[in-house]
Amino acid sequence: MPPSFADEARDDELAALLTADLERLLPLESTSLLDAAARHALLPAGKLLRPLLLVRSALAAGGSAERVLPAAAGLECAHVGSLIHDDLIDQDTVRRGRRAVHDHYGPAVAIVTGNSLFFTWFEALAECAARGVPHARIVAAARIQARAGRLVCEGAARELAQAADLETTVEDYMEMVRLKTAALTSAACWIGATLAGARRARTEAFAAFGEALGMAFQISDDLLPYAPASEGVGKPANSDLRNRRPTLPVLIARDRATSAQREDLRHAFTAQPSDENAEAIRTVITATGADFAAAEAAERHTTLALHHLSQMTDTIHRRHLEALAIGRSAGR
Repeated sequence: MPPSFADEARDDELAALLTADLERLLPLESTSLLDAAARHALLPAGKLLRPLLLVRSALAAGGSAERVLPAAAGLECAHVGSLIHDDLIDQDTVRRGRRAVHDHYGPAVAIVTGNSLFFTWFEALAECAARGVPHARIVAAARIQARAGRLVCEGAARELAQAADLETTVEDYMEMVRLKTAALTSAACWIGATLAGARRARTEAFAAFGEALGMAFQISDDLLPYAPASEGVGKPANSDLRNRRPTLPVLIARDRATSAQREDLRHAFTAQPSDENAEAIRTVITATGADFAAAEAAERHTTLALHHLSQMTDTIHRRHLEALAIGRSAGR
């Protein structure tokens, strides 16, 4: 198949194609409450990072964007479905500058909408067969999707178990991140390369690239509450503080703190959430240099991601992936 328009597209052009696929999946003329709630969550679309990783990985592996676009749109549905459930669990009322689904439609509708979007992921993947992707590749991609879905759920359960637990180890926290966040970015790259027909060694390198990148992304998100400004983020930047989530900067600060600082941190972390307690946590993080240490950890994971990517042939699509990695981990 000769390169199509999509194969030469910039990220903003690919994003427009992905948005068109999402709009096709959830037509405006539908009168379904489920479709209305899903459209509210999905459109206007966010940054479409994960579907862009899928398409760019397919292209970097020698595949066609046109053939994998349904799988990429389906991945965004699954990602947004997980955000709907996250917002309900965390009681965050804003997502992407608009009311969270549970706040707008109620918690029951939020639950079934998230569930529906998870199944849409598999339905959209099947559409790739009609665009010429061999069935064996679709079966392999479905296996990757199912595994990633289970890992994300396991990660979410571990995050709940770690809530309000300031004794969580850095290692346990990083494993939770690998499961809850990095599993999906890994799957995005792994599925793209698989649908393109890449050999196993290459698909594994794409998967490793996506996992390291997902780790860097989450650590960067962990730092948002301690940045000078947090405008434009998907959810309130103080959500983790309000839900007593021991993120990486907090755990590093705990390990570096003096006895007095550790007591201040523990009191502020376990007390009723307030602006005053949030500021006390920020003070200890800044005083111990935990924010810089976490930023260095994010940079190490970005460097690891680029190392895995360097095993690929140097093409315009590999360079697009490099730009996504550097740009998003530095401040997405």
